[in-house]
This record gives sequence, C-alpha cells and structure tokens, in this order.
Amino acid sequence: MKRAWPWLIPILIVAGLCWAFPPIHVHSLKAARDDQVGTPIDAKDFVAKFWQKDLLPATERATDAATLVKAIAADPKKVHEQFGRTVGMSSSYFLFVRGSGRVIKTDADSISLSTKPEGNDAEIVVPLGFVFGNAVRDGTGLLNSSNYPNAQEFNDLSSQLNDVVEKQVLPEAQRVATPGKRVKFAGCIEVADEEADLRPLKLVPIYVKEESARATP
Repeated sequence: MKRAWPWLIPILIVAGLCWAFPPIHVHSLKAARDDQVGTPIDAKDFVAKFWQKDLLPATERATDAATLVKAIAADPKKVHEQFGRTVGMSSSYFLFVRGSGRVIKTDADSISLSTKPEGNDAEIVVPLGFVFGNAVRDGTGLLNSSNYPNAQEFNDLSSQLNDVVEKQVLPEAQRVATPGKRVKFAGCIEVADEEADLRPLKLVPIYVKEESARATP
C-alpha cells in the first residue's frame, strides 16, 4: 500500500486540474450553428433604415447618366470596364446612375426618358409593375453577400428592396412623369445582354422626382 502512494498523488493532482480546467469544451450543435449564423435580420426594418441612411446618400456618387449615354454611343464594349460592377462570377454587370431627363412618353408599362434637352429617342426606360432581380441590392456595392452567412437573409434583403421600389418609388415616378416634363432620377441597371440592355437602359429607380425639387430626396 505504501508503494502505491507515490503514484496515487500525481494522479490525484492531474485529475483535480482536469476538473478545474477541462481541456475539452462540449457545445451543442445547435449552439454552434446559432453562433455561426448570428442574430436573424429583420429585412423590412433593415431596408427601411438602409434606404434612408445609406442608399439615398450614395446616389450622389453614381455615374452621370448623360456621360453614360455618350459612352454607350462611342463604344458600348467599354461600358463594362469604365462604369460596370460585376458580382461574383456572373457574366452580367450592374450600372449605378443618376441624372436628369425629359419625359418622352408614359404608358401602363413604362416611362421613357431622354437625357438630351430636345431628344426624342428613349435612352432610359423605367419599367413599371413587378420588380425582379437584384439590381438595387447588388448594383451599388453597398451590400456584400460575405457579410451575410445566411443566403436566404441576403435574398430577403433583395426582395424587400424591390418591394420598396414597387410600392413607393414607382407610384411617385408615375405621379411626376408627364410627357415634356424634366425629372431627376437615380437607380440601378443590370446588363445581361449589351445589345438589348444598353439601348435603351432599363432603370430600376431609387427615386424619380420633378427636376425643380430639392436635390436630396
């Protein structure tokens, strides 16, 4: 028995240390996933704040629409390199623009604009109705998918941004867009086919307002 004591004492010391400072911490799989995903985002609340705090002020740095139209006329193949933004490995790209134009015509489907004072050709068209795609979410560079581990949440932001365009921006655009009147606008354009999407430019608007109104929406 006396011979066992020298071995027993180190074993008891190690056991005590392991109890006080366990080398392995066990967490539930659910807790690990919750830590990785983070707190769920309320898309509607987030977009309402983002629209006013970030998106509208960012339109001040958007590409001038008249400059873009001239670049398209000169060499449409250079538009992507000069003004476009590509997301991931996509073959399409986005344009973020602002400017002013004269309303050429309006109908149930669209509002047609020309950046030229006396122009009669529709250089920019604002489609009316349902808004599809991710032009507003991805076109400005303000939102990055890497900041949202949950892909569904990132898609929810796009849906909510499109909802704001449909329910708030487009009705106001229809209200102020009278043929012959000049309006200010800002928005995003997705270019998937340069032949079809650059002439005319199909704008998903962030705002459309009378030119005489204040510069900041």
